[in-house]
Amino acid sequence: MTNLRFKEYVFRNNPRKLVLKHQQEVMSVCCYGLGRTLQQLGKGLTIVEGEGELFGEDALEQFTALKKLMQQGGSGVLCGAGLEPMKAVFESLQMIGKGGDETISYSFRFTQDRGEA
Repeated sequence: MTNLRFKEYVFRNNPRKLVLKHQQEVMSVCCYGLGRTLQQLGKGLTIVEGEGELFGEDALEQFTALKKLMQQGGSGVLCGAGLEPMKAVFESLQMIGKGGDETISYSFRFTQDRGEA
């Protein structure tokens, strides 16, 4: 399996946990005399969330590189780790805790970008 990749950044180790959320956009509407009804508005955006660890003497530098990538904004191609390539935005990054002297736990969230380039 290839390593997770966003734009030009390649994760040294794939995340331990990877969750893909595919959804439909729906809205509950109240209609006079009928009560509540559900409207299907179309295909929702795919969300990719994950958790993992960064290892080695440079674990903090790896995290800093991820943080800079997230802060630069913009969309790019997200692929690898069994994902079908998609255009996405790096929405959030969290440092969960330091596991050991050379380990940093983290979590992230990417959101699909279907906008025109």
